Amino acid sequence: MDKKGLNRWVVFFGLLISMLFVYYLFKKLVFKFLVNILPLNDTNTLEKVFIFLVVLILTYFFVSFSSRLLKGYLVRKNEKRDVKLLISVYRYFIWTLVIFITFSLLFEQIGSLITSVGLIGFGITLALQKPILNFVGWLTIVFGKAYKIGDIIHLSNVNGQVYDITVMYTNLSEMNNEGEHTGKSISLPNEFILTTPITNYTKGTSFIWDELNIYLTFHSNWEKTLKISNKTLNEVVKDYFRSSQKIPKSANTEKPIVRMYLTEKGINIKLRYFIDFHVANQFKTELSGKLLNELRKNKDIILGKTESVV
Repeated sequence: MDKKGLNRWVVFFGLLISMLFVYYLFKKLVFKFLVNILPLNDTNTLEKVFIFLVVLILTYFFVSFSSRLLKGYLVRKNEKRDVKLLISVYRYFIWTLVIFITFSLLFEQIGSLITSVGLIGFGITLALQKPILNFVGWLTIVFGKAYKIGDIIHLSNVNGQVYDITVMYTNLSEMNNEGEHTGKSISLPNEFILTTPITNYTKGTSFIWDELNIYLTFHSNWEKTLKISNKTLNEVVKDYFRSSQKIPKSANTEKPIVRMYLTEKGINIKLRYFIDFHVANQFKTELSGKLLNELRKNKDIILGKTESVV
């Protein structure tokens, strides 16, 4: 443990001792004073309420300090994308556990209390179906790991990068069909995870298969075009991986591919390559420029579509 983390624990235990000392003073001095001046028939209730408040205050400080320690641990373990989500789950869990245990120990007739809470909960369930579905969706996202903060996802007609996941909503930074950020923010209810198919472009790795299409007239020299495209694509891909520090193991087996298709209006040459999603547009721009320069050197290669075969 580093010096900073040690100091936090020292402060926490100092606060703990201080709270226990305050409670002791309360029992010896303040409690007796309140009993004498307040018309209370049951002093036990006052003491339990005070204990409950002390537990809440201690829990608040404990959750704050332990969350910082957990955050530091996750950052050191290279789990930066999961920090916010995991800390959120941790805090909800600790608060729920502490409150339930405290009520169970301090208050009698806990069985009747639970029954009453159950009946009230049934009524709330009927009235708040959407928030409950959002909460269930949140649990599904957390434990099912359909996506994490930082992932780029697509669902229905929405593309975006996840920047926050709360109990009720998933917040996205909107992206257009070319993968560029639009500057808009979208909040999606978490219930969509239960009913809507999701495409995650960056789950496990940010590398995807991207493609570039070239269109030729039927009178073009397609054989020469295939050779030029294949050569240029491989050169640009090699240059990228040579300068990149982020290369997955699968990149060694995912080789660039060049395919040709006949369409009604001409010849379609399709170039497919394995590339990091975050630099895909920049890579496509560089590849397009080099291809155009090479293809324009040949007069028997005519770019574009024709309206008919004749």
